[in-house]
Amino acid sequence: MNMVLLEEEELEAQLPHDDPRIKHITGILGLSEGGCFLAGIVGGAKGEAVLHRESSRGWRIQFTPKEPSPPLLPVTIIIGAPRPPVAKRLLRDLTAMGVREMRFCAAELSEKSYLSAKLWREGQWLIALKNGAMQGGSTFLPRVRTMNSLREALSGLPENAARIGFDMTGEKSSRGEKDWAEMGLALGPERGWTDSERRVLRENGFTIRSLGERILRTETACAAALGLLLGERGIY
Repeated sequence: MNMVLLEEEELEAQLPHDDPRIKHITGILGLSEGGCFLAGIVGGAKGEAVLHRESSRGWRIQFTPKEPSPPLLPVTIIIGAPRPPVAKRLLRDLTAMGVREMRFCAAELSEKSYLSAKLWREGQWLIALKNGAMQGGSTFLPRVRTMNSLREALSGLPENAARIGFDMTGEKSSRGEKDWAEMGLALGPERGWTDSERRVLRENGFTIRSLGERILRTETACAAALGLLLGERGIY
C-alpha cells in the first residue's frame, strides 16, 4: 500500500481501528496522533493526510490535496473468465498498472460459474480495485464489466484502437501497434482461446500474437502482454 485511498465522505467520518487502512497506517507505517502520510480521494487529487485520534473507537483523517493523480492508460483488456482467486489478483494488479477498463467474459473453456462467484456478487471486486490503486499510487479506478461471451465483450471497443489478442498459436513478433492512441487486448482463460474464439477475434480486427512457448499463469500473461505493448508505445 503506497498510498491510502479514501472516499470523499470518509473525511467526515470516523475510521475504526480494524479498518485495513488504519491497521496499515498505525501498524506498518508506525504512525500515531499527528502522523502524516500520502493519501488520495477516489477519482480526485492526491495529497497529504494527517491522522487524528477521534475517540477510543477510531480515527479521523484530515486531508489536504496537493496534486492530480496520473490518468488511466487508454487500454481496454478483455479476459476469458479465470477462477475467482485469479480474477481478484488481476483486478488488483491491472489497476496498479493503470488499465482503464477490464472486461471479464465467459469463454468456451472457462467455467460458467466463475462470473457468479462471491467476488462479483458481494463487491469483493471493488476492494481489489482499491487495493490495486493504493499499490499503484493512483486515485482512479478502472471500469469493470462481466459479459456473457467473447463476442459481447468485443462490442463497443474504440474504433481507433489497436486490437491485439494473445494466444499460444499466435505470431511471435509484430510491432505495428506502437503508434495507436487506444489499445484493446484480449487474453484467454487459463485453458486458452478455442479455434472458434480465435476466429471471432480475427473477424473483429484482432491480430493474434504469442508470448512465447512457455505456458504462463493468466495473471503473468496479462502483465507480460500489457508491459510488452506499453513498451512498444514508449510508455515503459
